[in-house]
Amino acid sequence: MNRLKKSIVVLVSFLAYYGGADNHASSYAGMDLSDRVGLQYEVCQLREGKTLADANALTEQAGREFERLGMDLGIIMLNPMFDHGDANNLSADYVIMVFGSIPAFGSGWDLWGQSKNAQEVMSLRAETGDCHFKFNHAVMKYADVAAMERSTDRLYEINWCTAKPGITPQQMKAKHDTWLDANKSNFSSIAWSIIFPRLGQANAPGQYAHMFVYNSAAALMANQEWLANGGGWAGVQDYYNSYADCSGPSVWTGKIAYRPSN
Repeated sequence: MNRLKKSIVVLVSFLAYYGGADNHASSYAGMDLSDRVGLQYEVCQLREGKTLADANALTEQAGREFERLGMDLGIIMLNPMFDHGDANNLSADYVIMVFGSIPAFGSGWDLWGQSKNAQEVMSLRAETGDCHFKFNHAVMKYADVAAMERSTDRLYEINWCTAKPGITPQQMKAKHDTWLDANKSNFSSIAWSIIFPRLGQANAPGQYAHMFVYNSAAALMANQEWLANGGGWAGVQDYYNSYADCSGPSVWTGKIAYRPSN
């Protein structure tokens, strides 16, 4: 079996075992969090002469069209805060993230494709940045829905991982569950999702990604303080040593341009 086919088999196994989310009683922005939900992101580089202000204005325009069309999808613009780029390895200038139930993506993009206003947005987007579209499934491990509904400006910590050889999906899920149970009292994030790459993801950075959401820099640094001085690092080191190889977390600022009602 070649490497690509083997990777696909392993990823599908993880997807199949993870099933729906663990937060069975909650809904957010029209999504049933007991289901796997959809998460699309566009990884973008600014074109010459364009600025992040241009990209943000375009995302706000897209959000207004989402609302006008009655789409059950939310849209967020992410900007790098702590990324993995350096002088020799450029990171994305910005990422546009769309979220909602998986069926909402189907009905929403059908509406979008029939809208003249949406076509104008897409034309302007092509002038603003070079973007690559990716679609993912997401499992919500934890959500403080009330805090999520109160916030529009957030920080997103994303860490791509691949299971170590011999680690089964069952073992990985059990590890994630026990970690959450053991550390809820130290949890400073308002949400934790596990992202599984699906469409347009042959070159995904890993089999899955952890995405933690914080409602402030203080909350992000409370987590860093716990890792540095509160004993949290021991669990992270065990995870890296025994369960998964990970790229390390990056952090992005995020502003919600549109969120459907719950």
